Formats: sequence, C-alpha cells, structure tokens
Amino acid sequence: MRRADGTFLPGHSSGRPRGARNRLQSSFLYALAKDFEEHGADAIKICRIEEPSRYVAIIASLMPKELEIDSGITATLDDDELDTLIAQVKAELLAKTAEKPMPPLIEAKLKVEA
Repeated sequence: MRRADGTFLPGHSSGRPRGARNRLQSSFLYALAKDFEEHGADAIKICRIEEPSRYVAIIASLMPKELEIDSGITATLDDDELDTLIAQVKAELLAKTAEKPMPPLIEAKLKVEA
C-alpha cells in the first residue's frame, strides 16, 4: 500500500516478498535432487544412447574451464622450466590414457564405391 506522497507503508513494497527467490530455488533444487535420485542414472543412459553429442556436451560443461596451478610452485620457475613441467604433465597424461585406451564413441565404416 502507498501513502499519498507515493511512498510505501512499512512492510509493503513492490516486488516479490523477501526470501521468495531463495525459497523457490531451494524448492526447485530439492525436487530436482529427489527426481535425480529416482531417475538420474536411467536418464543419463538414455541421453548417452539417443543423443551422444548432447551427452558429451553435458560432460564438457561440467569440466573446469581453466586448470589452476598453485602459484607457490610455479612462482620460482622461469619460462623454460614451466615448458618442461607442462611437457612432463602432458607425457604423464598420455601414458595414463595409453594404459587404458577409451573405446571409440562413434564407429565409422568407409563405404567404397567401385
């Protein structure tokens, strides 16, 4: 409600009530968590089978955008030492993936016409 001068009376204002957004978000997240507990694994499997590109996009969206390295470790390294460290990390990652190669996500067959 407003006064004659256009200001609101105490306890009355335009807009949503205090805390309404938090209640809505909380309710939504609890409902989503409950639904995921019941159907999440099946929904993920269906997405993987029926929409593999969307499945991969979802996984990519969950990955960190940047790799953070503790500046205490790298603060004393010069550029050449950093390059060496990066090369070592890459080599370790390649060695780990070589130990357990991932199965192909998409199988393609070349069709040769005579």
